[in-house]
Amino acid sequence: MGCCSSSAVVEPAAEQDAYPDHGKKLRTDARVQQVYHLEGVLGTGGFSVVRLATERATGQQYACKIMSLPRRGHHDERREDVLREIDVLLDLDHPNIVGLREYFVHNDKVYLIMELLRGGELLDAVNTRGQYGEADARTIFRQLIEGVQYLHSRGVVHRDLKLDNLLLVNKGDITTVKIADFGVARKLHPAQGLSQMRTMVGTPQYMAPEIICSSKRQITTSHSSVYGPACDLWSCGVILFMLLGGYPPFWDDSHPMLLRKIAVGAFRYSDPVWKSVSWQAKDLISRLLVVDPAKRLTVEQVLAHPWMALQVEMGQGKAAFTGVISRLRRYKSGRRTHACEAPSHRDGDATVEAAELPVPIELPPSAAS
Repeated sequence: MGCCSSSAVVEPAAEQDAYPDHGKKLRTDARVQQVYHLEGVLGTGGFSVVRLATERATGQQYACKIMSLPRRGHHDERREDVLREIDVLLDLDHPNIVGLREYFVHNDKVYLIMELLRGGELLDAVNTRGQYGEADARTIFRQLIEGVQYLHSRGVVHRDLKLDNLLLVNKGDITTVKIADFGVARKLHPAQGLSQMRTMVGTPQYMAPEIICSSKRQITTSHSSVYGPACDLWSCGVILFMLLGGYPPFWDDSHPMLLRKIAVGAFRYSDPVWKSVSWQAKDLISRLLVVDPAKRLTVEQVLAHPWMALQVEMGQGKAAFTGVISRLRRYKSGRRTHACEAPSHRDGDATVEAAELPVPIELPPSAAS
């Protein structure tokens, strides 16, 4: 399917300049259907659909994320949201980050050709493992932290890190974790400082206190109304808690009460499962789930934490961790959590209502108190 056919799309330089980094990775010599065969739907989101894309010339397969892209002068705020996501993805190249190969724009739609992750969700792999222990959780967590370290080094804050957004390259292989879904991610500008974000985005159970308190309608605290990269480290702490405990550290049937618990950092290790977890792991979680972002561990401090170097035999405490797997299964089967939609004028003064909370999962009594 020649790239120079008469139906090819050749945009003028001025139009290419309307896209991030002067149209870097934007294909203007052909339409997406000329280069790729778009097949079945792999997934859907609030503003997108993901389809399998097979490159016609090579047979190589990718994931194609399709989103509406309003023309300039029409729904400019939504257009900026889409272009911001592209801008975030353009220069990311790391083993633990999903990659963008190229993208196309045609008929008010944008087609992002992304790395195809055949392994599916990490949570599915954990739930089907015959054995699962603390060493497995460390294998997963290290990849997450190294991915976050890379993002922050590039000035990118994810803002919606959660188990659902950790995918695998190969099915069942927890050594191939990649961070995905950059729909609400933000690229910071060093000249403006690190704390530049003010809007409430993300998924409630994983939100950092400073994100919740950035909304004017939320609990008044002494913290600044802006927040920075440390919000991702809080989410990492929630993920590690869930990987080791099987349930979220913050839960309440009442949405306002859930947010209050997060705002004050109210969680415990009182469930029996934590007796089989090393004190080093619990210490790391406690240093991540610190309400004051200035006192929370940095990525570098996490990587230097004793738990990251601890040698624990695979399968240690596997009887107790069988309960963790069963809890994570219930979490996955019952969840209805959706990320808060990014505001139309992101990082302005608007507030965003937190999305619907998941169906209650079976928690130990102490965790719900």
